[in-house]
Amino acid sequence: MAKVNYLRVSVTDRCNFRCRYCMPEGVREFIPHKELLTYEEITEIVKTFAQFGVNSVRLTGGEPLIRQGVENLVSLLSEVPGITEITATTNGFLLKEKAGELKKRGLKRVNVSLDTLDPKKFAFITGTTEKALRQVIEGIREAKRVGLTPVKINTVVIRGFNDTEVLDLVAFAAEEGVEIRFIEVMPVGGPFFSKERFVPLQEVKEKVERAFGSLRPVKVKKQGPAKSFKPENLNVSVGFIPSVSEHFCDNCNRLRLTSDGKLRLCLMSEREIDLKSIIRSEGYRPHHLKLAVAQALLAKSAVNGVEALESLGCSRKMFTIGG
Repeated sequence: MAKVNYLRVSVTDRCNFRCRYCMPEGVREFIPHKELLTYEEITEIVKTFAQFGVNSVRLTGGEPLIRQGVENLVSLLSEVPGITEITATTNGFLLKEKAGELKKRGLKRVNVSLDTLDPKKFAFITGTTEKALRQVIEGIREAKRVGLTPVKINTVVIRGFNDTEVLDLVAFAAEEGVEIRFIEVMPVGGPFFSKERFVPLQEVKEKVERAFGSLRPVKVKKQGPAKSFKPENLNVSVGFIPSVSEHFCDNCNRLRLTSDGKLRLCLMSEREIDLKSIIRSEGYRPHHLKLAVAQALLAKSAVNGVEALESLGCSRKMFTIGG
């Protein structure tokens, strides 16, 4: 097990999209606002993790940019000693409007979810409109313009939906001067996952290589699940995250904090620690939280995400975890 230095923080379970593999149709109930961690509570938790060597924080959701005042949270986190990088994963819809201020407050870079370049398909998979695709693309361009770089596109590959668009998406990333990462659809988020929809990324990798030449490994500074390459005949970084077909549990360096204050030791495991109840308890002192975090880091090494994956054992929906 790698040293944990990366904390994913979900700031809300709400989203202005309804992506089919993340938020199943019919979802109407969300966490009441009073049950969400406040920005001050998130900052307190991040400060504690920083004492144990966590230096990177990623804001997720739901859609993090729809939570009011999220820029203020970025400011607070940027002042935490030991935190050297604050990033965000977003659907990109509000990025054109917010990128400049987020950069000013201390956000370093963004990942943008983009599964198709076809407006009709985009409306189908996101539950929005065909026009929304253009706004996301404009957001990607604005993020690059203000320096939230490298901008990375995250694409979930789905059989019968966008598996025929892989080469178009790689070419788009090259044209826009951004990176792209392909991700296997995971058994999280309700009934959408199926063997029929699953595409092993080895298949995607071979398709990219046939079209754009041999793939040369790219050295990356940060540890993570993506294996990145550059095609011989195209100037673009292409990453692959084989989250199902090739387990990377032994190299996992992350924990996840849900928007209602549960520390999740593994995306696929049901083991959670309720940090919110600690931080809101009568007589709370910082050492109470510090002890809980220390115990969580010890427990992390005992989590077997492989077993959870193989049993399809994740009952939480993706939008309630933060991805």
